[in-house]
Amino acid sequence: MPASNTKTILLIELLDSGQPYDAAEVVKRFDAIVGEHGGNHINAVGKKIVCTLGDPNIAAEAAIAMMRCDYSGKDPARQIARMCICQLAAGMDAKEAHTQAVSAAVRELVKAAAGQIVTTQETAANLSSKHEVKFGTPDGKTGVRVFEIVPPPLPKAEEATRLASVADRTGKKVRLRWRQAQANMEQAQANKEMVLYGEHPLITFGREDANDIVSDSSMASRRHGRLEFRKGGIFLIDESTNGTFVFPETGPKFKVQRGEHYLPPRGYFCLGEEVNADNPVAIHFVTVFSAS
Repeated sequence: MPASNTKTILLIELLDSGQPYDAAEVVKRFDAIVGEHGGNHINAVGKKIVCTLGDPNIAAEAAIAMMRCDYSGKDPARQIARMCICQLAAGMDAKEAHTQAVSAAVRELVKAAAGQIVTTQETAANLSSKHEVKFGTPDGKTGVRVFEIVPPPLPKAEEATRLASVADRTGKKVRLRWRQAQANMEQAQANKEMVLYGEHPLITFGREDANDIVSDSSMASRRHGRLEFRKGGIFLIDESTNGTFVFPETGPKFKVQRGEHYLPPRGYFCLGEEVNADNPVAIHFVTVFSAS
């Protein structure tokens, strides 16, 4: 079942792990990761933090990134947090749905062990196949059953450049690679790449030849929009008449019109019209982390 566009709660609890970490520093890093994924930190009570994100898949990416982020004095053998993801129910008052989701997340969170990312059964059903969900008994919680999101293995340390989620983009540069059909190449797919960093943060796209990414779509504006590197992530800013349609590899499609949205790690987008992935005007993209 595909994830809906309803918002998702991410509940985080910082734990007393015996590790002398700076909670304020960790919260600051968590906030940055949530922001990079287009979410908001909306409340903090004691060591519990409530955030909202666009859908369960984005929330899972953010949670995994937080579990893996660095901070002063980090000890990989001692996990300092546990988390729960719960999607808001559709068809009810927004405030009531939010309250119910937080309550459900609290109930599931107490079942989790340190370092676990758990979810409700309903939310697990809306996660894409990219996220492995294990139903079982967490360590030290005999008799308690939980749905746990299992983070994918980390890439090999010797890989200097790798495909990465937003959370991995902690280096100085982000490479954006894209491919699109070129009429003068008999529809062959041309691969291109640009590096985005502090001094070169923008890529423009549209129908005009002066753009970095030029589209042949009749629905595209001459200066349709731009991609902007910010806070270690890439945002799509639309300035067009007909909007930009984005199809992430995982998660629901969405439209940006006269606004901005976090660009997923990979997928494709099209200017002014919805098209299939194999359509010549579809612009396929992937973001790649580079340490230098």
